[in-house]
Amino acid sequence: MPNPEPLMDWVARHVELLQRAHPEGITLDAVGEVVGAQLVGVEHIEALLDALEARGLIVREPLEADLAGLLARVLTAARALRAEGRPLAPAELALRAGVSEREVRVALLYAHVLQR
Repeated sequence: MPNPEPLMDWVARHVELLQRAHPEGITLDAVGEVVGAQLVGVEHIEALLDALEARGLIVREPLEADLAGLLARVLTAARALRAEGRPLAPAELALRAGVSEREVRVALLYAHVLQR
């Protein structure tokens, strides 16, 4: 069931949560933790990232984070699962990639940011 909350209300609430929780800077990991396992679509993530950027809150990652490596592991797992005809659910991806479901969400958010 999709999120019944109006998109802009959802975005405003999550921007506020992120600003309060991470005054030093917002990372993709922080966005992944706040969004969590909510039933939201790509439009929610895009609107959230756009709103953060509009407020000058750049979504960034610490220099030590190897997001490219994490994304590569998740994509490799996704390709293998697809070749086997298995679903690309976060739990399946995490198990195959050897990472947590949270890391899968972070990798997918990172991929989305790269597409911008």
